[in-house]
Amino acid sequence: MLQELTVTTDKHLHTQIKDYAIYNQVANKRIVNWLKTNPTDLLNVEVPSSLSSVKQTLVHIWQVELSWFACLTNTSPLLPYEQTSTASAEEIFEGLLEQSEKFADYILDLEETELKETTHVYIPHILDCNIPRFELIQLCFDHSTYHRVQITNMARHIGLTDPPITNYMYYLSRERALA
Repeated sequence: MLQELTVTTDKHLHTQIKDYAIYNQVANKRIVNWLKTNPTDLLNVEVPSSLSSVKQTLVHIWQVELSWFACLTNTSPLLPYEQTSTASAEEIFEGLLEQSEKFADYILDLEETELKETTHVYIPHILDCNIPRFELIQLCFDHSTYHRVQITNMARHIGLTDPPITNYMYYLSRERALA
């Protein structure tokens, strides 16, 4: 039987988007801290996936967070893709964590009305539209979550074990509860 959905209140939306911002930052930190405990040369091992290595997947997450952040703030991405793709593992780790923190700080400072305001998104030959900030934020974090799962799977294929739990429910039950 189809369930009826309830309307999300403004306060709930505001709280949820801020939770997602913190969750994204925590999840990226958990995956990076885990990867730091493993040999960095394994990050370049090719594995069949949407991107060919853990390193390329990390760069992709970082680059997309930079790009969506630029759309939200009406600025240009701070680093060109070529610079992030040739970065060392340590530079990628630090860059991704720094961007996640910057993204979270930006979102935590937004008011409810600002979350509903539209921002322009342009991806050549794919997308040219205005979208509410909260939807773009959600898209970005869903994208990062998707690729963190890929990193976990890729890492298992190259012999890494004990990946951290990075899903939202874990964050809600463990990480947020500690705050």
